[in-house]
Amino acid sequence: MDPRAYFDVINDVVGNFMDPFVPTVTVTAYFGDHRLTNCSELRLATAQIAPRVVIGGNQDELYTLIMVDPDAPNPNEPSSREVVLWIVTNIPGGTSTAEGREFMAYDVPNPQVGFHRFIMLLYRQASPLNEIEALPSRDCFKSNEFAEKHNLGTPLGIAYFYVRRQARRNA
Repeated sequence: MDPRAYFDVINDVVGNFMDPFVPTVTVTAYFGDHRLTNCSELRLATAQIAPRVVIGGNQDELYTLIMVDPDAPNPNEPSSREVVLWIVTNIPGGTSTAEGREFMAYDVPNPQVGFHRFIMLLYRQASPLNEIEALPSRDCFKSNEFAEKHNLGTPLGIAYFYVRRQARRNA
């Protein structure tokens, strides 16, 4: 994928990257049998269950996956930016989120207005994250502040997709 596309997405969420972002650890997400392709649009019904996320990386290292919606409640006025949908810590490299510790349970993407981006960021941990303070809310989460507080550095991997609010059909 074009590094500029990654840069635009990650710069909007994590902020102020000086260079284009090029992932160094793979993040592959599956919703059921559907393998996520970055920048693809998923139907809301497809994302009702937490994805299976497989990561690359070294087996002797631990990783954290954070999934956010930076466009809530409205992409034109994202006053709740970012809404955190899922946090999994202590994922051994070369495995999946199933091997990690779910710190914040998966919350189904539910855009109320428009076309929303859903972004999964992968960070390498300096040490196991076992004592994390509960978040006061899913709204107004800041990935970069969470990463800084827990010594995660900058993201090493990314996966993202779009979901659009489905129009209701009249009976």
